[in-house]
Amino acid sequence: MIVSGGINLNMKNFLRKIVLWILGKLAIHRLKKFGGKIVGVTGSIGKTTTKEAIFCVLNSKFKVKRSEKSMNTDFGLLLTILDIDSGYASATKWAWLLLKALFHSFYKETADILLLEMGVDKPGDMDYLMKIAKPDVAVLTNVAPVHMEEGQFKTLENIFDEKCKMIDALKEGGVAILNIDNSFIDGLPKKCKKKKVITYGRKSEAEFKPEAVSYDLSGLKFHLKHDHHIYEFLIPVLGEYQVYAFLPAIVCGLLWDMKMEEIIVALERFSLPPGRMSILPAKNDATILDSSYNSSPEALRAALEVLKHVAGDRRKVAVIGNMNELGSDAKMFHEKVGEVVPRFADLLLTVGANAAALGQKAVESGMNEKNVFSFKNVSEAIDFFKKHIKKNDVILVKGSQNNVRLEKFVREFIANPEDAEKLLVRQEKFWLNK
Repeated sequence: MIVSGGINLNMKNFLRKIVLWILGKLAIHRLKKFGGKIVGVTGSIGKTTTKEAIFCVLNSKFKVKRSEKSMNTDFGLLLTILDIDSGYASATKWAWLLLKALFHSFYKETADILLLEMGVDKPGDMDYLMKIAKPDVAVLTNVAPVHMEEGQFKTLENIFDEKCKMIDALKEGGVAILNIDNSFIDGLPKKCKKKKVITYGRKSEAEFKPEAVSYDLSGLKFHLKHDHHIYEFLIPVLGEYQVYAFLPAIVCGLLWDMKMEEIIVALERFSLPPGRMSILPAKNDATILDSSYNSSPEALRAALEVLKHVAGDRRKVAVIGNMNELGSDAKMFHEKVGEVVPRFADLLLTVGANAAALGQKAVESGMNEKNVFSFKNVSEAIDFFKKHIKKNDVILVKGSQNNVRLEKFVREFIANPEDAEKLLVRQEKFWLNK
């Protein structure tokens, strides 16, 4: 949405297309003068963490410009290339930003590497992104059930096909880095005979294979088996699933001729972006596992496992919001997760209609109904939990973005709310006013 106030939807869509067209032309003009390499990251889950891990490694030795936060849409890509912010719904801001983008398009990009997160919400999105910036290195993390509402993708195969367009668009001599543990991606290397492919995952045939994966409050520990050598890593994040974000980063470091020792040291300094399983001190000596940025069935299951693992004997509280963009099977996906919740949580708070179905299924699967509470919105959940938070609780907070906004819950209960701007997602004025 580009403008607001008295302008109908058709006019807004028209102006959006005009702004997008102008920014696209300017971005292409600027990239013509770019002499470095482009790394593209796509996938259903974990794109931002993977991008940040790659940045952590490569930026320790090279000048890297990356997509800020989760700017991975058509607009996000263009704003990154042109070094401008979003004007959100302000026509005045967009007028100024377009002028700023025009000036920037004449300046040569000075980075060695342009690291771009590339998200797709519907068929055709990747075609547009590839018209703007074809990658030299393409990372495909996974394919999972997201973006499946009406007007988005109908099947997981459609999602896979769309993301594969980034592999197809690789520049001559380019490299595809593929997670072959994902059932969709597993067969892709055989179809990329004319391209250089590097595989990672736990499967025996993977070129970069993690072993002895474990984690505690000190971080994620694993051994990397590669080329008949074994390397030890300790990275300050929680969750075994996080290992999939760091394997592509290691590969990228080696592609740029970094020594493995340099990569290990760089990743020891890694920190997660806000809202992606951050450990935050909370009121009443409780601890919040803040995963409020987004949610999906696979990611939610993994987060629940982290909750149980970290909490030990302490009370385990799961605050779960709707998982958006799951299409006609949304209720089913929520109920499937609800079946396993009793294994991981002692107290369950849900926010939203579909999350309520998850809660009901948790009760049907053995969870005491006295420990399950459902709310229409996050404000209701906050009011309830103010009276029910207990000393030393470990609280997982996870939900999708639009119309859920569980970062508001986190902000209410963290020990230092004055630090919310640097600790939490969606703290910009635009979001705080919504």
